[in-house]
Amino acid sequence: MAVQTKKKKKGSADRRNIWLLVVTTLLVVGSIFLFTPPAEKINQGLDIQGGLSVVLTAKSTDGGEITTEDMEASRSIIESRVNALGASEATVQAQGTDQILVQIPGLSDTEAALNTIGKTGKLEFARLDSFTDEAVKAKIENNQFSTEETYTDEAGNSLPSGKTTHLEVEPGTYTPIATGSNIESVSIGQESTTSTDYSVNVKLDSDGAAAFAEATKELVSDHGKIVIILDGEVQNAPAVSSEIPNGEVSITGGYTLDGAKSLQTVLQSGSLPVSFEYAQSQVVGPTLGQEALFAGVVAAAIGLLVVMLYLLFFYRGLGLITAAAMAIFAVIYLGILAALSAFGLFSLSLAGIAGIVLTIGMAADSSILTLERFREEIRMGRSVRASSITGVRHAIVTSVDADLVTLVSALSLFFLASASVKGFGLTLALGIFCDIVMMLLFKAPLIRLLAPRSIAKHPGFWGIKDSLAAADDYKALAAAEGESVAAAEEGAALDAKATEEVAEKLDGAEGARAAETASKSRGKFIKHDINFLGHRKVFLTVAAVLVIASFAIVGVKGLNFGIEFVGGTSIAFHGTGDVTTEQMRTAFDDAGEPDAVVQTTTAEGEAGFLVRTTTTSAEDAAATANKVADGLGLAADSFEVTTIGPDWGASVIQSSIIAFLVSIILIIIYIAIRFEYKMGVTAIIALLHDLVLVMGIYALVGREVNPNTIAALLTILGYSLYDSVVVFHRINDNMKETDIKCTFMTMANHSINQVLVRTINTTLTSLIPVVAMLLFGGETLRDFAFAMTIGLVCGSYSSIAVATPLYAMWKTREPRYAKLAKKYGPEIGRFEFAHPSVSAPVMATKKPSNVKAGKTAEKAASAKKASGSAGSAGAKSNHHYRKKKR
Repeated sequence: MAVQTKKKKKGSADRRNIWLLVVTTLLVVGSIFLFTPPAEKINQGLDIQGGLSVVLTAKSTDGGEITTEDMEASRSIIESRVNALGASEATVQAQGTDQILVQIPGLSDTEAALNTIGKTGKLEFARLDSFTDEAVKAKIENNQFSTEETYTDEAGNSLPSGKTTHLEVEPGTYTPIATGSNIESVSIGQESTTSTDYSVNVKLDSDGAAAFAEATKELVSDHGKIVIILDGEVQNAPAVSSEIPNGEVSITGGYTLDGAKSLQTVLQSGSLPVSFEYAQSQVVGPTLGQEALFAGVVAAAIGLLVVMLYLLFFYRGLGLITAAAMAIFAVIYLGILAALSAFGLFSLSLAGIAGIVLTIGMAADSSILTLERFREEIRMGRSVRASSITGVRHAIVTSVDADLVTLVSALSLFFLASASVKGFGLTLALGIFCDIVMMLLFKAPLIRLLAPRSIAKHPGFWGIKDSLAAADDYKALAAAEGESVAAAEEGAALDAKATEEVAEKLDGAEGARAAETASKSRGKFIKHDINFLGHRKVFLTVAAVLVIASFAIVGVKGLNFGIEFVGGTSIAFHGTGDVTTEQMRTAFDDAGEPDAVVQTTTAEGEAGFLVRTTTTSAEDAAATANKVADGLGLAADSFEVTTIGPDWGASVIQSSIIAFLVSIILIIIYIAIRFEYKMGVTAIIALLHDLVLVMGIYALVGREVNPNTIAALLTILGYSLYDSVVVFHRINDNMKETDIKCTFMTMANHSINQVLVRTINTTLTSLIPVVAMLLFGGETLRDFAFAMTIGLVCGSYSSIAVATPLYAMWKTREPRYAKLAKKYGPEIGRFEFAHPSVSAPVMATKKPSNVKAGKTAEKAASAKKASGSAGSAGAKSNHHYRKKKR
């Protein structure tokens, strides 16, 4: 009966795994349908595909001077309006003293853009009886405040154009009772249950509501009107039919859904301090350049191919599972991006590519982590089938914890930051979601299905032959020691010499041979712990010196901020003919501007270029432009030079810093709830160490800091946290589950070694594509790859040399671990078995020479019967062992 139940349970598990793979297949097919072809189905940002460039010229609403503060406030509001339209990768820059440049990816309707982003957004409510212009007052009284425009077709018929003009009113000819500053919230509804038109509903604050209540109370008796005025134009003038005490006002006027949404965006973002007029527009090419993008894609593809070959070499058949998992991850990821693009919620930018690169690395990381844990549990004596269950479960729990820590950071950046940082946060969050789905629906069930069948029957092909051979060696050692295989394997790694001494003492020459054989086990795993934490003071000293040196270098040399941070000059070239992007870049390089940002443009059917440099002097920029024009054979009147402000203004930088700080706090809170706060604090210290080192190196080599650098720094944030959490998770598991008793420092050092192969492999799999991009990608992508290369190395190093030593030192001070430190001393590797009652009887009974070491169960049982109830004191003094003091 028990056998039938077991078979039934196994069959049920198999069916569940098969159904999970079926669901994965359906998701893959659906995703392929969604994103095919990717170039058409996934929206591209301005730096990849180009878009519309609009110049808005400011005009004062009251005849006064336009100040720098007015322009910065306007730039910030316009940026929020553009973001609200779904164009989160737009560029919004102050240009000159009275202009704002707006570049929106993929947008072609200039008028639609201006109707939303350029509106002053000054909303006012005024009683009709307060108007002093009698002619205007009469038109409003007779509902003549809006007129539908018409156009005449070729046949001479007058047809409606769908556009409405509104009656204009002069400021000072009426008295507002409430303004846009009194708005608390804005929503969209329908004018009535039978109407196809929409209304914009406004909720006023207490002051606005009080003013409205007073006005409506006075006007309700004769149904007086309250006029709604937006940007000096009468939108509506509803008669008061009842008191409105709660400040809930509905704006109507024949709005379509798109028109209502546009007005909602304007009102929510606030009113501009100055009004803007359309100055010019042109279609601009990508900042990145199609040549650079192609080179970057080819470089990344070559890098990923090398990664796949490496994984196949290292893991053999299991590497195929990793390759398949990454392919499924990519397909589901592209499907989600295509779905969001279809609703206008996503545009892929260089910052978004950074998020994708990070999540691809995390997907490879979770796969490698799973394979390593699977192989490790086989070495610990479990069957292939059991290892596929427990090993995969442990690996997935670790990966999900690391993913969720990174997700906290991603969501903070998405909801709190702005500009390209928001795009990075979105792609990173989506990638984490795909990684978790891929682990649960594909990787885990596939390994569980293959383990008892193909993997167990063909260990050489699947790359577990070395783990099975090592398991036999550790079983023999475990028999000699009278311990579990896991404990024997762990003890041999902690201190091979002490293990050999005790095995020989307990089981004579045969025990010594078992220990020697186990110490020489072949395979791609760490057999003897490297004493990382024994050199913790050296690591931390080096880290402190590097951080101080980085601050000093930044303080002395400063950072070379790009035009996006400090502003500069915009040079527009027209009629450039067959001049290519690379020729223009080379010409500016020869003219002394190697960091110029070059974009192609098309205005009135004429090809040209828009080039931005960090030069703040218009005269120097003009001289550079003349030199470039001469070098390329262009006319002297083929360009205009304009000073521009930073698009990464104070508000963008401030929001990014706030998002970063909030993410740090949330990460510490999450890790504190899941594990403990000390892990979170030390992980953040390691993260800051990585970021400071990258900026120090940037200052040292003088490389330009631009949004690509910021994207790379954010990517480093994800890698650093992921690495630290993986190590911390293993320490936490070991302190709860291990059969070894030792100091916290010893166990932390052992935990580092247990995940070291995973760390090396994941760093390589992430680093190879980035290095390929650094060597073979375009100049813009090299900026990104340069910071990534430094950050990946720093992130892997800091989890071992900064985060873990600090955490272990902090934990050792706790009373529980302080006692262990006092008992075992400062030396790394000294330990005892946690269950000595198994080994004590073995020592009391001399084992016949013809009994094989592998028969651990029979030996332990007979020894226990022969020894009877040995004295506890004697057992305690005999079975514990530790490394001898030298």
